[in-house]
Amino acid sequence: MEIEKHQPRKPDTISAGESLTTQIITGDGLPEDLSDLVFKQCQFEQVSFTGRALQDSEFEQCVFKHCNFASVQFRHVKFRKCEFYDKSTEQGCNFTFAVLQDCEFDHCDLTLCDFSRSQIYLSKLHECQLTGANFQGAGATKIIGNSVELSEATITDCNLAYANLAGSNMMEVDFSGCRMSHATLDGANLTGAILVDCELHNIEADRVTLNHADLRGAMLSGLDVRNIDMTGVKINLEQAAALLEEIGVEVT
Repeated sequence: MEIEKHQPRKPDTISAGESLTTQIITGDGLPEDLSDLVFKQCQFEQVSFTGRALQDSEFEQCVFKHCNFASVQFRHVKFRKCEFYDKSTEQGCNFTFAVLQDCEFDHCDLTLCDFSRSQIYLSKLHECQLTGANFQGAGATKIIGNSVELSEATITDCNLAYANLAGSNMMEVDFSGCRMSHATLDGANLTGAILVDCELHNIEADRVTLNHADLRGAMLSGLDVRNIDMTGVKINLEQAAALLEEIGVEVT
């Protein structure tokens, strides 16, 4: 995506409530607490959002090159048709330890972005490119008090091929329609997750928890159920036969 008519802007001059269009923003100095911002067709280059709090803001058709979102606190922030992957250097943006609560990523390119140890409670990712993205140790949960754990997020119709979800807590997350071929799910908690119509062939899934997950319509070729907790999993008869054949059982 090429941004035309760039207008330079320093990060430290941005204030709450602004609406910016076709501007290029480079470097550090972004204020620590911002809200009610609108960015359209802007380009961010090497901007550090690290530790910043942002809420009730929108980014549309923006490009983020080598930006750092580590440990951000985002709430009600929407990204639509944004690019977080630099094709020239083959690098994605850093979202490690980010808290993204009730945020939206719609038709965004998040290829090779690092979401490890991030929290995406109530967030929605739809039709995004997440090839090779790292969600290791990430979660979609929120702890209330000392014992109540809430879990909810949607990652639908996204490309998660070769993504790393090892050790993640994606309990009850809706992954409907996602391509997850060659993904790493070792030790992931997918209890109650919705994986309807997902591509799950050739995944690495040692010690993954899938109990009470909905796998109806998913492509499961190569999945060895002997190492997976499948208690209460929903599948159709055709899938059941295919899974049994994978472990050497002849279905007649």
